[in-house]
Amino acid sequence: MRRRELLAMGAAAIAAPLRGRAAGMADTVARVKPSVVLVGTYRETDTPRFQLRGSGFLIGRGQQVVTCSHVLPGADADLVVQVLRPDGGWARHPVHLGALDERSDLALLTLDSAIGPGLPIGDSGKVREGDDLAFMGFPIGNLLGYSHVVHRAMVSSITAALLPSPDAERLRENTIRGLRSGNFSLFQLDAVAYPGNSGGPLFRPETGEVVGVMNMVLLKGTRESALSQPSGIAYAVPAARLRELMERAR
Repeated sequence: MRRRELLAMGAAAIAAPLRGRAAGMADTVARVKPSVVLVGTYRETDTPRFQLRGSGFLIGRGQQVVTCSHVLPGADADLVVQVLRPDGGWARHPVHLGALDERSDLALLTLDSAIGPGLPIGDSGKVREGDDLAFMGFPIGNLLGYSHVVHRAMVSSITAALLPSPDAERLRENTIRGLRSGNFSLFQLDAVAYPGNSGGPLFRPETGEVVGVMNMVLLKGTRESALSQPSGIAYAVPAARLRELMERAR
């Protein structure tokens, strides 16, 4: 067999699993997309009437939404979620606060009826440093429009959510309270995330199982510089914390 034919066979052997991985990811994205929703407020007097505050995703039978507690508005605002319709438009639904875990920055919202498929919750304890994951949400949605965006993310570190300061003068009251109430881990991701991604699902590309909730982005400067100088470091709360919140809400 000639050298050119051998090289062609080798290239085909390498390309085949790569095509399989790409197809698998595309299939997973198609399954996850209908479950990822916009979270925001709606007022007739606002311009625009809908104000995006973050991302969220459906769980269970599609009557509950997971998001971050920091995206929730004040008590006087009408909280809603919007889900993508088959025709490409958005359907607005009122939601109510079902359960809250401010220390983990998680919130569970409830709907009057199911509005889409719920995503499966995976075992975040099996996530390892170096794992390739993906997340979906609406980064900078108020500026770029409401379109689902998916990113790949490697788990670069599994780190403590609250790290003790090197000297007592730098300890703040909320940090002390957090350390006293116990620590937990966060997934540090080698990925570029933006405001609007908070509350979106971190999932396995092969199965769509949710293993974390996108939480925050490390900013190198001001919030305004997040667009021009993204740090490429984001964090997610492991799904184990979400399972605990779901158990308390039952």
